[in-house]
Amino acid sequence: MSDNTDNKKMNEVGKSLLAQRKQMESAERQLVKASQEISNLGVLNDDNLSELDKLLMQAEMLCSAQGMDTSQISEKHIEMGEKLVELSEKEKADIKVPAFEELVTIAIDDTTSWDEYLSNIDKFALENNIDLTVDPFENLLSQAQKAEIAERIRSDYTMKKANCDKYDYMIAAFCGVVAGLIDSFFVGMPDQSKLGKWTNNQTDKFVEKIAKIKGWNPEAGNENSISNAIQFLEKKYKVSYDQATSKAAGDLLGMTPGNHHIKSLGHSPDLVGLIFAIVDQFTSTSHFLDNGRLIVFDTETSSLHGKTFIAKLFCGFSNWLGHLISDVAGSSSGRRNNPDKSGSGIPMPFFELFQLCNKGNFKIYPGSDKSNNPTEVSLADLSVKIFENHYDARFGMAQAIPVVINEISIRLLWAIKSRFYSNKSWKECIPIGSHPDLRRMLLTGHGVLCLVDGIDAAARSKGQILLFALHLNFVAWKRLAFSGLMEIRALYKENALDIAALDEDLRNEWNRLYENSGVVF
Repeated sequence: MSDNTDNKKMNEVGKSLLAQRKQMESAERQLVKASQEISNLGVLNDDNLSELDKLLMQAEMLCSAQGMDTSQISEKHIEMGEKLVELSEKEKADIKVPAFEELVTIAIDDTTSWDEYLSNIDKFALENNIDLTVDPFENLLSQAQKAEIAERIRSDYTMKKANCDKYDYMIAAFCGVVAGLIDSFFVGMPDQSKLGKWTNNQTDKFVEKIAKIKGWNPEAGNENSISNAIQFLEKKYKVSYDQATSKAAGDLLGMTPGNHHIKSLGHSPDLVGLIFAIVDQFTSTSHFLDNGRLIVFDTETSSLHGKTFIAKLFCGFSNWLGHLISDVAGSSSGRRNNPDKSGSGIPMPFFELFQLCNKGNFKIYPGSDKSNNPTEVSLADLSVKIFENHYDARFGMAQAIPVVINEISIRLLWAIKSRFYSNKSWKECIPIGSHPDLRRMLLTGHGVLCLVDGIDAAARSKGQILLFALHLNFVAWKRLAFSGLMEIRALYKENALDIAALDEDLRNEWNRLYENSGVVF
């Protein structure tokens, strides 16, 4: 449901509750009055029974004094006695019957629709002076309930400052150091990474599996041919923006098969790539980044399957995703001509945006030392050089392993400490959501990981900026940046409401109420 639909339904439910409360109050008044009258009637009945017992006793004594045998009394005598005590018309008219007001109700039956019910509520509100123009929930809550809710919101949803002790910082720093050592010894730089070789192999297996799912039937002996699997997917998911060289792109930029995946925005596995891939397929264009410039040129007319805009949009998304899978392990020609190489994959998410920064003056040496004449490049060109050295999405998966280990370790140890050291409930120790102490520990842990990563990169690069960048863990630094932004946001909004957490809890509660009530909106 959309937010507007949610608000509308909540307002309608609030009006229904107001009307039902009016009916309940009317019924409660009648019940109280009926209960009081029943109580009065019981007292009167007891008094009458007592008086009747006295009269019977007096009658028996009178009969005994007159020498009359009560066993000889006939029905005729009884009828005569009833006539003597029968109430007159005047006495009957003087009997007061308590008056009960008519119960207020809303017309509804099994055939009444929700809209008809709402219309009946509006009519009922008009007849009973119920103001439906204001927030219905404002009138439904008492002052005590409003104060209780306000206190709970302040207690549960106010963004609090972190209050970590020395053990929290020790845990976070320890996890960061361990993750940093894993990054240093097992990730390192492309083409020399132990984990990088593993992620490359897993990527190849993934591409081959997808190709088989989509109908790839390799000939005998080529069952494990990654180049054939890639070629099959390339033919199946052709796109208009797949120019691989400067000549193919109209000689507009210095592009080669080794860097066209980072220069072509449609090859980026992120929101930027999706947007430009859809635009390129709809408009038969190609968008490239080069030295801070956005270059656009027309291509051959492309066609998208589907009769409606939504169908064509889904087709464009499917082509983008399928083409990314075909390129994630390199191109078919690159893997076929260099079977021992990993080929040119696709960039890490948002890494392509470095090409927008055509600033800086970085020296790149052609050899392994500084004896050769360096080439001075901007940050945009440096990012392309980094990518050309296989610093791609596959290596990003290898970089993510120590980051994930660091994240899970900190969250797990925080939960254990909270439960057994701070004696919190298991519910309070769930290591997800907004916990100020956990947020600060994650910032500390990822900061330590990046510190170890930076020191290792500086030590191994020997002053060469390209080697330094190749050793840096881009995934870890992105995660640190995100943690830093969350901490700055928390400090800025200290004592303010955590609206996201409040909205999430409200939505979960409404979903629970809908499920329990069986109501479908």
